[in-house]
Amino acid sequence: MAKRPSLNPLPDILARFLKTHGMAIHMLECRLQQHWLEIVGEHVARHTWPDSVRHRKLYLVAENSVWLQQLLFLKPELLAKINAAADGEALTDIVLRVGTVPSPDAGAGPSSRPAPAEQAEEDLSVETRTAIDATVQAVADPDLQTRLKALFSKSAP
Repeated sequence: MAKRPSLNPLPDILARFLKTHGMAIHMLECRLQQHWLEIVGEHVARHTWPDSVRHRKLYLVAENSVWLQQLLFLKPELLAKINAAADGEALTDIVLRVGTVPSPDAGAGPSSRPAPAEQAEEDLSVETRTAIDATVQAVADPDLQTRLKALFSKSAP
């Protein structure tokens, strides 16, 4: 009588498939980006972004050099939280750099803070806002108009 092959649980099969095809690390990267707020908390999430995962290292973007310095001290704690969320020791290090942190999607999380561009626009004088509005008014594309306003607001003195 021929021996029947044993049945394997589907999650085990999928995990092996993802690992053998090099997709497990991309799944981790996606999971970190989707659940960043829950993993690190609102305070850190507002000023950072998990950009990518390569060679078991998380490449983390900090909003400015002050946050980068703070994250140096928080690295062991963040690494422990991330590995706990990844069900094991998936990452060995966090590589930090200063860059642009994407603004949160509207309604994606409990935070209802204004995006950095909106905050910069609120800090401008009425004259500067009027000048920026007049400058971008000729642009027909509303999305491009919004982005230009944000750029001009950010770079205004």
